[in-house]
Amino acid sequence: MTRLALFLLGLALAACSPGAPGGTLVTGDSALAGAYSRSRVISDHPHHVLLGHVAVIRRGDGVTRALIVAQRRDGVHRLSYREAWQTGHELPWSRLDRTTDGCLAGTCRNRTLGMIALSPAMMDHAARHGLSATLIGRHGAIAIHAPAALFSDAADRDRAR
Repeated sequence: MTRLALFLLGLALAACSPGAPGGTLVTGDSALAGAYSRSRVISDHPHHVLLGHVAVIRRGDGVTRALIVAQRRDGVHRLSYREAWQTGHELPWSRLDRTTDGCLAGTCRNRTLGMIALSPAMMDHAARHGLSATLIGRHGAIAIHAPAALFSDAADRDRAR
């Protein structure tokens, strides 16, 4: 699956606020189908709140699983990360950097920063233990933790779809 296809579906799947319910989506034109978890705060750094939701996206025989990371805009910093690391290993991070949700009267509060692509084994492990990582970018490093419930929620919705 192309990064662009995942990005386009990620935009459609982006949850508006922490705790917003997950769901499923099928797009007829692009033959994409997906399931996604609710959105949760995955880092409550004193100056930056990051949200995450997990998406499982299918196109033909291809399946992409990802933790999608967004910034709750505070009007001060526009965060940008170029890498994700977990216990000394680089994770497959892709920058997306788009305003996607939380728009009201011309003001958008959430910006998708990027995603960590997950292999089937990583997804299974994260569904049992969650996923902790460190994002690194021009504003320094920030720790994130996505709870196991996000991964199992997306996987359950995908199976039920």
